[in-house]
Amino acid sequence: MSAVAITLPLLGAAACSSSSGGSPGGASSSKLTLQFAGPPISLNPALGGNGLSSAFTALAYDSLIHLSGDGKLVPDLATSWNYVGQDNKVFEMTLRQGVKFTDGSPLTADAAVASMNYFRKAGGGLVGDAGPVDSISAVGPDKVRVTYKSPNPDAAMTMTQYHGIGTIIGPKGLANPQSLLTASDGTGQYVYNGKASVTNSRYTYDKNPSYFNPSAQMFSGVTIRVIGDAQAVLSAAQTGQVQFAGGAASTAEAAKQAKLNVLSAPFFNWTLILADSAGKISKPLGDARVRQAIAFALDRKGLANALGGQYAAASTQVLLPGTDGYLPQAGYDYDLAKAKSLMAEAGYANGFSMTVLTESLLDRNTTYSQAIVHALGDIGIKATLHVESTGIGQFSGDALSKKYPAIIFPSAGTDMFQAHNQISNGLFNPFGNKDRQLESTLAKAFASDGADRTRLYQQVSQRYHDLAWYVPVFSTQNLLYASPKLTNVKTSVLNPNPMPVAPTADLAWKSK
Repeated sequence: MSAVAITLPLLGAAACSSSSGGSPGGASSSKLTLQFAGPPISLNPALGGNGLSSAFTALAYDSLIHLSGDGKLVPDLATSWNYVGQDNKVFEMTLRQGVKFTDGSPLTADAAVASMNYFRKAGGGLVGDAGPVDSISAVGPDKVRVTYKSPNPDAAMTMTQYHGIGTIIGPKGLANPQSLLTASDGTGQYVYNGKASVTNSRYTYDKNPSYFNPSAQMFSGVTIRVIGDAQAVLSAAQTGQVQFAGGAASTAEAAKQAKLNVLSAPFFNWTLILADSAGKISKPLGDARVRQAIAFALDRKGLANALGGQYAAASTQVLLPGTDGYLPQAGYDYDLAKAKSLMAEAGYANGFSMTVLTESLLDRNTTYSQAIVHALGDIGIKATLHVESTGIGQFSGDALSKKYPAIIFPSAGTDMFQAHNQISNGLFNPFGNKDRQLESTLAKAFASDGADRTRLYQQVSQRYHDLAWYVPVFSTQNLLYASPKLTNVKTSVLNPNPMPVAPTADLAWKSK
């Protein structure tokens, strides 16, 4: 799945667990407290993040379609959906009846359309995930139609809890978006309680008495606590304070020894983004030979082993193995002699200097970033890190400022449509790089199905390789720790970031 435009790890839980005796509606009487590494990008779903940070909004706002932990698309606010026609450009959804927002108003097609159009204009970091939307309209009291400017083969996936556009906000919240920072207005299982919350510390959610399926509400309340240190998370899990925690390669063995359930799935593709490929502020990066030299200069296997051990692997292209469009023969091997030759051929035998933007929330202590820029020194590139430590929101703003020619950040995606939507927008492409051949092949792929689409996706992988706008370095597993007392937590390559809530009881997390 898409993980990012902004996908954040280390979501865990410090649980205030008590007995799991039943309460009205079949829910457990226990409370669940989730841990996250930093504050939310925003509590407004139109401006929030994705991946595990989706919990800040998924608790209080239902999405049109739910992505389960095992990667299945499940009805939520939309009970059915389908394409109209054969070119993947018109997508329709039929809404669930009898659903109410926190403000008391009913869910209607008009309300859903208003929320989706607000998302498109709000300026959030996930807008690229929505695909090439042309218009959204109500074609009946309970039917929503999304028309795309060009084919979108993943329309259903974009409507899940991780992508923003399908996360529906009520009319009262839309009338005053600022109010969403202190009180939610969704249809979700829980309601955000701003009065009981402390900014940058804890975020509290109370049970929604009007939720459409009470049998799926497994906890009487949920809190998200901001805890960033991996050792502190492990300690909380070991002492029984935590039911669910975001893990790290450095603590995984200790978690196993403590008999925690360690779940993992491929997720982040750590990438050196050579954003200034036109050479506007760093002339050398405007030469494809320099970008390719950088790609050849990285010992990916060595870096992966040193930085992630068994939970990391060398990565040579924008997609990970096992995803639709991965091309086994593509990618740059480690060839320092070739890298130096290309640098000399481009006129930079003695290297050059540049500043690389990074952050310290996902890349704790900038361990990954330091290793990557250090390797560039082998071909004479003197790279200086500019570290943003206040949060992903500020980091994204810095990237979009066009002050930095190169950026280090991970991407995620389970096929080329998701990956391209992420890396062609926002902080991955602040200078607006375009390539006619790339766009032409993508357009054909998005209108295709089956083997034809896979073949075209592979051509796109090769073109990204040749352009060297993005230099993948290594991939990491998403590591999660779950107490044996917490059940029904599932992860997969299609969803490495499970949510505790689900529209049906069989998919929701439970406490023994």
